[in-house]
Amino acid sequence: MLTIEGSASLNLVKEQIDESLGIAESNLEQFVEEPENESRLKAAIEQFALIKGVFKLINLPGAAMLSEELELLGHKILAHHEKNNERELAAISNAIMVLIHYLEYVEVKKQALPVLLIPTINEVRFFLNRSLITESVFFDLGENPARPPKDGSPTPDLAQIQSSGRRLRHMYQVGLLGILRNESVSANAKMMSRAVTRIDSLSGNTPISKLWWLTLAVLEAIGQEAVELNVARKSLLGMVDRQIKNVVNMGESAMNKEPSKATVQECVYIASLAGPVGDHLREVTQLFKLETGGLTDANLRHEREILRGPGGTVIRSVAEALAEELNHIKDALDLGARGASGDDEGFEPIAESMRKVSNTLIMLGLSKAAGVFKEKSDIVRNWTAADIDAESDEFNKVADALLYVENSIATLSPRRGPDSNLYSSKAEEAINDGISVTQLDDARRVVVGEARAGLSLAKRAITSFMDSNWDGMHLNNVPVTLKSVWGGLIFLQLHRAAAVVEACEAFIEKKLIKDRTETPTAALMETLADAITSVDYFLEGMEDDKPIGEGIMEVAEESMQELGFPVKAA
Repeated sequence: MLTIEGSASLNLVKEQIDESLGIAESNLEQFVEEPENESRLKAAIEQFALIKGVFKLINLPGAAMLSEELELLGHKILAHHEKNNERELAAISNAIMVLIHYLEYVEVKKQALPVLLIPTINEVRFFLNRSLITESVFFDLGENPARPPKDGSPTPDLAQIQSSGRRLRHMYQVGLLGILRNESVSANAKMMSRAVTRIDSLSGNTPISKLWWLTLAVLEAIGQEAVELNVARKSLLGMVDRQIKNVVNMGESAMNKEPSKATVQECVYIASLAGPVGDHLREVTQLFKLETGGLTDANLRHEREILRGPGGTVIRSVAEALAEELNHIKDALDLGARGASGDDEGFEPIAESMRKVSNTLIMLGLSKAAGVFKEKSDIVRNWTAADIDAESDEFNKVADALLYVENSIATLSPRRGPDSNLYSSKAEEAINDGISVTQLDDARRVVVGEARAGLSLAKRAITSFMDSNWDGMHLNNVPVTLKSVWGGLIFLQLHRAAAVVEACEAFIEKKLIKDRTETPTAALMETLADAITSVDYFLEGMEDDKPIGEGIMEVAEESMQELGFPVKAA
């Protein structure tokens, strides 16, 4: 099967997926109202099957798995529609909302993180009576090497395990009980580690020792609070307790069993989230070649909070309302500063509007902007028309606060979610430079539009050049046009695209205008068109706020390489 890699490919099909989810949701709602009308549920099931295939094609495994589970649950409800399926239908409805949020998340954050969908997938699987998947199901373990050898060649001490094993297991269970209750986690993890260390030393180099070694890394992560204690991790520690019991009761036969790959994967996944913050974790990180700068457990929790937040449509609506309210505040301040306000209440209504905006900003996670605006609202409340000075330092600081809040609100709309960290630096940089993000974005859109217009002009000139039997007159203005496009791309800091346009300009100038010794071939001109069109597609994605990804730039660079004008690395 063809697989289109990268989250950018979602932009190509997101509108169709959103439409399918809308159809499924609408049919599901009508089925709830008319349970006897099975065609409604069948229509929803068809949409789940459709988007499942699309998710597989664009390589979103978590979304594909969730869609498949929804399809199966739909068939189950269809087969038992005479029963009360209210909870199952609610689970499907909730899953659709999660999928909508998840697609917005992937589109904006440019990362898939299928692990974020595991709680929802498990909720649906629960109603299907299927075993729940682990949080490491999407983690790529890679190779599964043996644990590092112990010093010397220790042999298992079966007699000592028989005599001390039950006591050591009891030590482990005491610590486990405390962890299950979330009591003194660090101390209890150390107690469990001590028990596992003793069992490991008595197990020698038998295959089961790999489980003890990985368990020590997991306990190290939990003890240092590098990962959160959740149900899945508590369950893993409970499984280790059962393995200790097997070793104590069954002796050598249990010790010669390798831990399952699924167990190893779960332990290594936890180690990858914790990072090399201890000796055992460092060993696991090195052996399994984990990325030390990758996703952490804290990052993962933050991403889950983003996904659970309000959807993009809600955020955009609130942002638009706030922007409108800010415009009213700016107009009122302007009138008040010029003494043109006829309101006897002075600046009290303006201050009250500023306070309301501050409260809304807090709800959106923009706490710093909210604090700044609230502080300035208290200053504005004390102003009077008689002593207000539009040139004063105090008035300018209020104006700066307005600009800062405006910039913060402007960052809400493109991100389509409550991630206050994604664009926080953007607002900070803009306020320090006294620039409006909204105006800057407008300027960028104008530049993108002008750059695309220039590329269209160049493409028309090249087409005329080909249609006129290679009349070079049609190309005379193309280098100048492409030079202006190059300047716009540099302004936009799109250095990779600018380098391609520069190479196109050089090719046209040298090979098509100055050097006319050889007649260009149709294949040569098509290759040039591929490069220019690729840059145009890239800019079109920016213009529509649906970035197509850097892969299209690789096509453009390969085209120029084929023409003999390789693009220099930006």
